[in-house]
Amino acid sequence: MTMKFPIGVTIFSPSAQQTLTMIKQVEQLGIPRVWIPSWPVGLDGLAIVTAAAVQTSQIGLGTAITITYPRHPLTLANEALVAAELAPQRFRLGIGASHRPAIEGNYGLDFMPPLARLREYITVLRGMLWEGRSDFEGEYYRVHAQYSAPPPRTPIALAAMRKNMLRLAGELADEAIVIWSPLSYLKSVVLPALEEGAKLAGRPRPKLIASAPIVLDKDFATVRQIAQNGFSVYRSFPTYRRLLAEAGFSLTADGKLPDEFIHDHYIYGDPDTIRQRLYALHAAGVDEIITGVGTRKDPARDTNAILELLASL
Repeated sequence: MTMKFPIGVTIFSPSAQQTLTMIKQVEQLGIPRVWIPSWPVGLDGLAIVTAAAVQTSQIGLGTAITITYPRHPLTLANEALVAAELAPQRFRLGIGASHRPAIEGNYGLDFMPPLARLREYITVLRGMLWEGRSDFEGEYYRVHAQYSAPPPRTPIALAAMRKNMLRLAGELADEAIVIWSPLSYLKSVVLPALEEGAKLAGRPRPKLIASAPIVLDKDFATVRQIAQNGFSVYRSFPTYRRLLAEAGFSLTADGKLPDEFIHDHYIYGDPDTIRQRLYALHAAGVDEIITGVGTRKDPARDTNAILELLASL
């Protein structure tokens, strides 16, 4: 059976050069897309994607995500225009608000109110990246600008997790990116909220891009350890605790993921089991899968094994 929907890889690396090397490796394997994240402190994903645009020729390149608060929307549009020109038809701009602890703690910026700000932010991006101009007067942004030539239409993907942000994605974005969302949450909350937002705007539902961490291992103890290590970065953010609660799960007393959530969200086991779990996500309405290349005892071996599995799909 052949996979009929795209799978992308998120690459986490402390080195820009290592990330570029892995992007080229992923392209050679025939995997259709890579997504490069940005952290509040660390390598800038959009800069890496732009560098990768001139070192690759076929693979799709996306940011997942570019953090909006530190960048004015016109500045981001100008930067995205470079990547879009260097990788025509291959670049997608994933954006998101990040979280209060990062925005206020690292940047010293006021985080409130993210939903209203993002609505204005996306409106400016849509004008510049879809039409080449913006005449916008809002509460947070006032942008009057026009490019000298029509730009390539750059798809905009919005990172969204909870209902209000998902509705906004349904209304304004080309795609919605969701992480830490098990299948039950995708079906009961994510897809209905996207549909609701799209209906308000009188347009089709945007594509749903969902993260699905893959572990090529049958041992649940190993999977549990990988999941807890992966969640440790997010444990302190209230948004994720609320998401789990809405999905019907509660963190343990010591702030860890419950086993039931890990079973539901992590795609693990042998290759056939992993394939069937991915098919189930697609059948439920997921248009594209993003998976990381997280590792355990032997990073090189584990990364290569997962990449080869994805390439075989």
